[in-house]
Amino acid sequence: MRHIIPLFALLLPLALASGCAQQRPLNVVRSEAEAAAWQNNPEKAIADYEEYLTRRPEAADVRAEYAKVLMRGGRPDDAAVQLQIALDVEPLNENYLDLLAQAHFESGDREELLGLLNRAAMERGRVADYLRLGEYNAELGNADEAVTAYLTAARIDRGRSLKPQMTLARYYASIGDRTRQIRRLRAAYYIAPQDPDVIAAIREAGEVPGPAFALPPEEVR
Repeated sequence: MRHIIPLFALLLPLALASGCAQQRPLNVVRSEAEAAAWQNNPEKAIADYEEYLTRRPEAADVRAEYAKVLMRGGRPDDAAVQLQIALDVEPLNENYLDLLAQAHFESGDREELLGLLNRAAMERGRVADYLRLGEYNAELGNADEAVTAYLTAARIDRGRSLKPQMTLARYYASIGDRTRQIRRLRAAYYIAPQDPDVIAAIREAGEVPGPAFALPPEEVR
């Protein structure tokens, strides 16, 4: 019996070392998941991401990466579950909100999509939130709701930024409202007369950019 304890004492560290060696470090698990995703090997990427998240469930950034792989694999519903968790962990993360909206859109869940976007717009009240709401309403064919959201974004911005004006100009062009399209192009030119995209859009609309074309945005106060 005197020899059993020393032998056990020698074998125990070896057994522990063997057990630890079987578990990859988390940084290796993540790097292999990312490599598999890049190499278009979704099965391995998903397995590695799931292992990582089992060991570190609070890692919202990894959960978002996992969701992207799920979406590429045609599983937007599963991706939405992961992205909602990520957004709950980091509720102000714009990237997670954008991805969750995309997942709902791809899954065809209009109710969840519009509920998400309306809540974000009402709770945050930022230009980007209303532009996003307008873009998805436009995609869904909700013309009145799209225009309302775009105009709200422009009002919040107070005519200071180019994007709301150009977004409105493009949308009006898409529905054949030339009068309002030109009005918004003039406002965009007023804000950024040297911007090449603005100049190209004006010329594409058959107008001539120049000092006389510029007009202050309606929302300027």
